[in-house]
Amino acid sequence: MTRTLTVRLRTGTGTVLEDVGVSVVATDDAAVDMARRQAGISPDQFETGKVVA
Repeated sequence: MTRTLTVRLRTGTGTVLEDVGVSVVATDDAAVDMARRQAGISPDQFETGKVVA
């Protein structure tokens, strides 16, 4: 089973909202990391992330 979450990603250049499909047992940290990768944001550019919906 999966669920779709919206994650707010903050970088040095701005903010991105990214929808990501994750397992129902996935942690918020895992969802943030998956969204960062899906958005193509490198670890060097990434500042913070938070599940917002």
